[in-house]
Amino acid sequence: MARIAGFLEQYPSQGTRHSYSSGVNAFISYIYNYTRKSGGQRISEDDKIQLELLAERYVFEDRDYEKDLISFSNHCAQKYAPTSGRLYLAIVKEFLSFNDIELTRKQEKSVRKKMPEGGTITEEADLTKEMVRQLLNACDIRLKALILVLISSGVRIGEAVNLYFDDITFSEDGSYGIVKLKGVSRERGTKLKNRHSRITFINKEAVEVLKQWYKVRKGFIEISCKKSKGRWEVSDIDDGRIFPFGLPAMGASLRTALKRANLFKPDKETGRATIHFHLFRKYFISTLTYSGIPDKFVDFYVGHLGELDRAYNKQSKDKLLEMYLKGEPHLRIFDESALEIAKTQEEIRETKDRVRDMQLEHLMTKSKMDDMTRRHVQMEKEIDTLKRIIQFAETKKG
Repeated sequence: MARIAGFLEQYPSQGTRHSYSSGVNAFISYIYNYTRKSGGQRISEDDKIQLELLAERYVFEDRDYEKDLISFSNHCAQKYAPTSGRLYLAIVKEFLSFNDIELTRKQEKSVRKKMPEGGTITEEADLTKEMVRQLLNACDIRLKALILVLISSGVRIGEAVNLYFDDITFSEDGSYGIVKLKGVSRERGTKLKNRHSRITFINKEAVEVLKQWYKVRKGFIEISCKKSKGRWEVSDIDDGRIFPFGLPAMGASLRTALKRANLFKPDKETGRATIHFHLFRKYFISTLTYSGIPDKFVDFYVGHLGELDRAYNKQSKDKLLEMYLKGEPHLRIFDESALEIAKTQEEIRETKDRVRDMQLEHLMTKSKMDDMTRRHVQMEKEIDTLKRIIQFAETKKG
């Protein structure tokens, strides 16, 4: 079996296979100074064959693996962000181990010292509702539905492309949808990042566009495949997934939409777009947080684990929905009236609370006054009694 293909077959997640393929291909290309004929991010079949041959050659050659990894590490430090460079090095070590090439502890330590330092360096856009609206207006129905699902639910892009039709159910009035995420699915061969099942929701706008996507999905995919002229194909239109596309294809579609909307801006250091899929998840978190939804509910929707994770799981679906619907108007992109209505309702609630507080204060004041009146009457009685006692005493004395 081919070295790279055999290595990738270990991993059931499509996203993982894509990342690991990129890491191994980058390493082999660097070692042998190989330039892909296809260019860009997509790898042609010819490139795959050539990289497999080079990988086979690398395994059988008598190489200085420590030197190769340190050299590749320096290359990553120059070409990639620090986090990507460290990931690629880890992938390459896994690839070598898979092919029975093990580094000594001394070599491991030496390579580790040369790993790229630092964190994420890619500049990110400060995403606003106006920018999202501008982008959505430049999207086709497929990408529009996907972005609205991401931005109103907080799911990861890898989770979104693995959602099946029966994972999302709509409310009877279409005002929201329930998204069920399975931590581990043996039947589908998928698992979430932290393997914890959870539910989240999508808002009214996402429901409406998703229903439109369902109607045109099959025809859209068939036409798009023909237009691509073999550049990409859907493995199975009827595999049950709502968005049966790979991440590279969706990334290319987003890049095209950003350019149409005049929102595409590459980062100077990495060349990556400053607006990417993960930014929609961040938008969801910040929007719900600023709308006043407690952090523990927001963390549950997006699948963040913490010390109180078990307590979050005890929250009922009704309570999770109640809190989501409270923040849902803030997540709408086109319907500004919903936010105004929500603000008005909040103002009404606040006014009612103030009136209630004033009424309670009035009752407490009245109660205090009544108590003072009772005490005054009691004191008058006691004074009158004392007067009678004094008069009686003086009469006896006289």
